[in-house]
Amino acid sequence: MLQKFLIFFRFSYPIFWRKKSNILYKLIILVLLPLSLLFFLISSIQKRIQKSNKIGVPVICIGNLVAGGSGKTPMVLHLLKLLKKRGLNIHVVSRGYGGNLKGPIKVEKEKHTFDQVGDEALLIAKENNIWISKNKYAGVFAATLNGADLIILDDGLQNNSIKKDLNIVVVDGEFGFGNGLILPAGPLREPYKQRLKKSDILILLNNDKYNIQKKINKYIPIIKGKSFIKNYKNLIKKKLVVFSGIGRPEKFLNSLKKKNLNILKFFSFPDHYAYSKNDLNKIINYSKNNNAIPVTTLKDKQRINRDLRKKIYFVDLEIKLEKTDVLSKKLKLKNCIK
Repeated sequence: MLQKFLIFFRFSYPIFWRKKSNILYKLIILVLLPLSLLFFLISSIQKRIQKSNKIGVPVICIGNLVAGGSGKTPMVLHLLKLLKKRGLNIHVVSRGYGGNLKGPIKVEKEKHTFDQVGDEALLIAKENNIWISKNKYAGVFAATLNGADLIILDDGLQNNSIKKDLNIVVVDGEFGFGNGLILPAGPLREPYKQRLKKSDILILLNNDKYNIQKKINKYIPIIKGKSFIKNYKNLIKKKLVVFSGIGRPEKFLNSLKKKNLNILKFFSFPDHYAYSKNDLNKIINYSKNNNAIPVTTLKDKQRINRDLRKKIYFVDLEIKLEKTDVLSKKLKLKNCIK
């Protein structure tokens, strides 16, 4: 339902979700506020009636407070890399957003497609065990039965069906909490203060444009970090045609601009957008006619026809945290690691 609402907006998310709004956007917000109240009431009732179940292995939940675009998936990959060094058999459980399979099913990167399991699951499955399940508890249970020593619950902060040992909230400092309102008048899934009081760590990525750290320091320990692009050196001094269909495509664009790359054109698509061959051929032909290279993210790659991937350059997005020792101490304190 939310995705159908967002499809009408060029950058996936309405401009009025941002902190500053003009009179027109304020009127739109006013009209949407009753729906936000209804969303809040329904989600609150669901949480109250949902029974929390304890699993036999540690569960680390990584989620966000806004609708997508926070850096959650790179954080999942970062934590996997960190924990796998300890020799743990880690399984990720995800809803498989954008996929049509209900699960629980273990994702096989060579077998499954993004329309079955979602683009995020395919990206994570490249080097990791991941299950998709619309029912999160069923997914966690399946992972446990298949030998998981530890489970990372991808995007489960608002799900109370599973007892979590550690809750990690990811926030992009350049977007913050938007206008501070709940869906659909704003980007929040729930009131942020309420959630932060129930969580253990907040990962604050990129520039703290809205002084998030100062506002929430009393609620939760904060670890700052940065998201960055890795494999961009082959693009230096080349003309680029950039496109993306992620939570906030402009965020990807800005990361390229920071490297002073020559961006000729930028095409933005809604989050989890299913690229057609026609879409991609237009971008590829435009690039060819302008002696440029088409560029997008590895997450977008999962939604691109395999025959066309060799004509596109894919950039890897990663994050780097400032205080990994703080994270390790919290993991030990919560008995997630020894």
